[in-house]
Amino acid sequence: MAAVALLASACASTPAPAGSGDASTTAPAPAQVQAQERPATEAAAHAAAGPAEALPQVELTPQLMFQLLASEIAAQRGEVGSAAATYLSMARQTRDPRLARRATELALVERSLDHALPAAELWHELSPNSPIATQTVESLWISTGRLDEAEPLLRARLAKARADHRLTEAYAQLQRALVRSPDRKAALSLIERLAAPDQGVAAARLALAAVAHAADDTGRAAAEAEAALKLEPKNEDAAVAAARYVAQTPRGGAGAIALLESFLVREPKAIEARFSLARLLAADGRSDDARTQFETALKQEPDSPGILFSLAQLAWQTKQPKVAEDYLRRYLALPAQVQRDNDPAYLFMGQLAEEAGRTAEAVDWYARVRRGEQFLPALTRRAVLLGKLGRVDEARDLLRSTSVGSVRERVQLTAAEAQVLREAGRDAEAFDVLAQALERNPENPDLLYDHAMAAERLGKLDTMEKSLRKLIALRPDNAHAYNALGYTFAERNIRLDEAQALIEKALALAPNDAHIIDSMGWVLFRRGQLAGAVEQLQKAYRLRPEAEIAAHLGEALWKSGRTDEARRVWREASAREPGNKVLSETLARFKIAQ
Repeated sequence: MAAVALLASACASTPAPAGSGDASTTAPAPAQVQAQERPATEAAAHAAAGPAEALPQVELTPQLMFQLLASEIAAQRGEVGSAAATYLSMARQTRDPRLARRATELALVERSLDHALPAAELWHELSPNSPIATQTVESLWISTGRLDEAEPLLRARLAKARADHRLTEAYAQLQRALVRSPDRKAALSLIERLAAPDQGVAAARLALAAVAHAADDTGRAAAEAEAALKLEPKNEDAAVAAARYVAQTPRGGAGAIALLESFLVREPKAIEARFSLARLLAADGRSDDARTQFETALKQEPDSPGILFSLAQLAWQTKQPKVAEDYLRRYLALPAQVQRDNDPAYLFMGQLAEEAGRTAEAVDWYARVRRGEQFLPALTRRAVLLGKLGRVDEARDLLRSTSVGSVRERVQLTAAEAQVLREAGRDAEAFDVLAQALERNPENPDLLYDHAMAAERLGKLDTMEKSLRKLIALRPDNAHAYNALGYTFAERNIRLDEAQALIEKALALAPNDAHIIDSMGWVLFRRGQLAGAVEQLQKAYRLRPEAEIAAHLGEALWKSGRTDEARRVWREASAREPGNKVLSETLARFKIAQ
């Protein structure tokens, strides 16, 4: 049994207490939890082992052995909270710091700070000279907002770091902890007190800058980072941080760009600073200048995954998909020893292939994406494209056989299945899939909306209205629910007063949404208010020149006697989106050849 082996290993690795020749008389050391990234345990995960702990003389009785074994079995079965509570009880009984440490680790695996804190406090009490115990309880105090209790330990740690000439590392650790405090303004006050003796230390000023930024004081953050850069003019971290914070002040991107350009004159090989400058230039719309900086950086680091991926993104943004693909292929062909995550590149390649109409190739790229942040987007696009290739049953099997860990993710897969069926012309089946999912999750906003739209396609207006009214009751700030209901009434030329009121509510919630503006134009058109309709539809079309909006705008222009303008709008939209159903139907009604 794994738990027995784990306990045996722990016993074998436990040193005997002072004066004892038999390690079996002492409670076993806690097994280690596999490292996970957690704010409160960052210090514990990376600190070096401290002085040997003073261990109590405790007899390993059958009862204690049973409790240890039962706790490990419980942890293996996922009953981590119960195991942590038992370990803490045993630690209090035996006064063994290893059991307190194990209780802390298990509580943190469960992400329960309330249970981790008393265990860590006991661990620190029993091992006051342990750096790991000290830094863990510090982090937990900070993470739970108990800054006053953490301050003496933090002050002592900084004093020791000052004596050991290790302030840079100490302030970096302190910064990472304090930016996660629930009370950021109190955290800023704390670091101001702690860093008072170190105003001439760049690391202290950078830590102040980071905590000020976390407390939403961007002006202070920029000032502190620039002070750090003045103290150490060659410090690349200071330059990058200062630019990031300056960009969020009234000086904006231009100020940040000027700062980095000045720094790179002094330090032309500073790759991160150049990378940051390139991103700022891209965000400022200066694509050519950004590309020049990225390419300069790439010459310095030809195997940089970050630079290659950024160049691919920039090429795509400037409508150069072939160039984007070339950079992504270079990214994927990097040597195996270059650390990177290939999944974003696979997803990007799939999107590029899909945009180019290479559907089967896109499916293959999407299939390469493993578990992680990109997995669900890739899986759903893969299923939708399989449906377009006529492999509807395969797409449905793929979606239904995928295990997910949350209701939200399951809803995403259900929505994708409904889309596959809808695009295959199987609207009734799509409606059934959504209705069944809604029975399991009757108040899920996404399911309510999709169910309403599926009902509308089948002409089930009562069902559609019921789902949308329920969604509005649950989410009164959901602009798209108001818009969908109002537009449906307008499209059918019914209940136009109510339709306009609903769309006006949607527009108040999302005044710059092109589709809602289009709905407003369409309801005005239905009510015969042609001048207002054209104005709204032109605004929507400027925001999003889509075929369906073009169909509405062209019709309003035509009815207004502006037939040449209508033909031009329809012609442009037809060239961009040939075969669009709504546009094609509109042109057919007006006997306009495509």
